[in-house]
Amino acid sequence: MYHRDRALAQAGTEHLRRAESLLATLQANPLDAAAVNQAQQEFAAAEPIFVQIDADLKPLPGISTSIPIYGARLSAALHLASAAIELSRAGITGCDILNILISRLHNPLNIRQGQGLTMADLTTMGQDFHHIETAFNLAIDEINQVHSTDLEFDPHLGQLFATFQKELPTLQAWLVGVDKLLPALPALLGVSTSTNYLIEVLDSTELRPGGGFIGNYGIVTFSGGRLINAHITDVDLLDRPFEAAGKRIPLPPQYSWFNLTGGDWSLRDSNLEADFPTSARAGELNYMREGGNVPVQGVIAITPAFIGHVLEIIGPIDVPEYHETVTAQNLIDRIHFHQLGRAGEGSDVILSPDGHSSLRKRFTELLAEHLLTRVRQLAPSALPRFVQLLVSAVHTKDVQLYFNQGSAEHLLQLLHLDAAIQSPTGDSLLVVDANIAGNKANEFIIATLVDKVTVDTAGNAEHHTTLTYAWTLSGQNYGSPIYKDYVRVYVPADSTLQAQDGWQPRGSGQVFGHEVWAGFFSLTYGKTRSISFTWTVPGVASKDANGWHYHYLIQRQAGMQRMSGLQVMLPACATLTNASGAKMSTGKQGAMFTQSLTEDVNVEVDYVC
Repeated sequence: MYHRDRALAQAGTEHLRRAESLLATLQANPLDAAAVNQAQQEFAAAEPIFVQIDADLKPLPGISTSIPIYGARLSAALHLASAAIELSRAGITGCDILNILISRLHNPLNIRQGQGLTMADLTTMGQDFHHIETAFNLAIDEINQVHSTDLEFDPHLGQLFATFQKELPTLQAWLVGVDKLLPALPALLGVSTSTNYLIEVLDSTELRPGGGFIGNYGIVTFSGGRLINAHITDVDLLDRPFEAAGKRIPLPPQYSWFNLTGGDWSLRDSNLEADFPTSARAGELNYMREGGNVPVQGVIAITPAFIGHVLEIIGPIDVPEYHETVTAQNLIDRIHFHQLGRAGEGSDVILSPDGHSSLRKRFTELLAEHLLTRVRQLAPSALPRFVQLLVSAVHTKDVQLYFNQGSAEHLLQLLHLDAAIQSPTGDSLLVVDANIAGNKANEFIIATLVDKVTVDTAGNAEHHTTLTYAWTLSGQNYGSPIYKDYVRVYVPADSTLQAQDGWQPRGSGQVFGHEVWAGFFSLTYGKTRSISFTWTVPGVASKDANGWHYHYLIQRQAGMQRMSGLQVMLPACATLTNASGAKMSTGKQGAMFTQSLTEDVNVEVDYVC
């Protein structure tokens, strides 16, 4: 029976591995129904195998688990077989949920295809999720009764067990988060009653902490989880009439550094924090204060980089009203030309003939209309690439999401997809730039970040950080010939600044769980500016039975293009055992990488000393 059950266990495990691999392909093609169906078949094939193993093991006398060496293995097998049954069942039910989503939302941008999600669908999905939750909890209970030492006879099994134990808190938090989210889904997705979101179109060439100047805004409407309407317009059509009526929103004291508005605040300049939940709430509040009359469930912000990637998928867009063809390469140039570089285009407070935007930004509004039309005509073969772009853009912060529903926002936070300023355990760095010249110079400035970190024998980290800004690319910046930048550097709360050079310091403080150093510099075309810091973080590397662990999170500011380089030097006694989180080159006592900072980078360096 031992040899038979061992063969069965190997076969069942192989089915689970294949199911896992199939589901992993959904990262590249989230709407692949065939992969989901194949994964479900693998889960269904695994379940009776583990049921058979469980049936073979349970009749054995209880004293069997007390036999030296083999008793511990038998006990582990009993618990793992039960856990595998529950995980197989959870997999089968999870695939049922995925099939509902794919069948209803196989083209969420085309309102003529499919019916979208219904309340009946959400009820079924909710029931299925609770079955998954029960199965996972049962599996967790079984696995918690297994000791890692009981699995040393199989290194692969031991590695899987260690990985599961490490991810267990995240899994449990995710289950709780989804459970709380389920009642909010109808309002979030527009099931039964359509749902609106405020959309902010950011201009990253005039960088703001939240990703760029909000030059256009609008409302997007979802019904049954499908996009049924989207419209953008000139933000000045909201801001300027409010100001002309003698009304004003005072600029909050914490933003006194923002000197472009004479002490007033509005929707266009509401994103003065790199923490998107904070900026989104401010934008939504200013939208309502200034007369926005469409109730919204949250905020969506998009950068030009995202729109450019969309154009790479759907191809050039014709704007026949202006005899223009817009591509991913000339997108920013043509928008700026019509908004800023062409005399007589029109006023930003006078409606265009169609009433959709201002005269000055009519080109941008028409471009958005034509783009949405093309996206809705997207060929089925191109849809997976588009969906993958959306997923990737959330990670790079070229699409930022905020939900008013606390449960939905909490789930984004658990997944680190809320574009918030994170306060992780360990070391961290976030550099936030704000263009306070009011020009479009950021696309012509090459920015780099180089950080050399030395970790000592007590786990303290000393940083030598250099920021470089080179205005060496030529182009029309539509404004002041002097670039002015207000910079904030976010580091762990217990950090100490030893030295700084290359900017005008503007103070320090504590915010978002970080120590923050602020400063200002200016730059003209053809010049380069370097800013350097020396700072320390005490006890940031931790030690356990497996050795030392140094974790470093470098966060990306939305809309900011920056090259980054990191070098981590370990104590003389150290031997590096692992370096992950980036494409790192390693040596005995350190690791380093150089890459474009397109998204947050989590670096893990493990060593013994």
